Amino acid sequence: MSSPHDRVIAYLTDAGIPFEVVEHPPAASAEEYSRIVGSQLQQQAKALLLRRYKREGGKDLIIHALPGDARGDLGELAGPLQAKRLRLASVDELEAATGCHFGELPSIGSIFGLPLSIDARLLEQDRVFFNAGRLDRSVVVDLNEVSKIEAPIVVGA
Repeated sequence: MSSPHDRVIAYLTDAGIPFEVVEHPPAASAEEYSRIVGSQLQQQAKALLLRRYKREGGKDLIIHALPGDARGDLGELAGPLQAKRLRLASVDELEAATGCHFGELPSIGSIFGLPLSIDARLLEQDRVFFNAGRLDRSVVVDLNEVSKIEAPIVVGA
């Protein structure tokens, strides 16, 4: 199986979605990442892997992308994500489901067979930066183009 980074690049290329790869040193915070890649915080898509306990029973994992200057309120997200409750996935769950380590998760779900939800504020941006399966590689893309293929749950719209 190819690396998460290779899967992101292949996905965007195969879909014909224009993107730019940015190589950079790993960052310890959203603020540091912003300085390194030259983005604004609201242009950064942080991706969280969530364990979703569904209202109708059962559970699954879902990727939620939110702006770099926002915090994920799991209580507020539960309703739009049709969940009784949500929790952050463990590091082991993250690695098993995606092959990513902490901080590497891209804002794309289908390459991992997972649903995606996106904070509507990210779709207001012309360019969005997110880690591309590696801490030292990011992609810059119009997330609206990705959304046409991913068909995410848009939260806060």
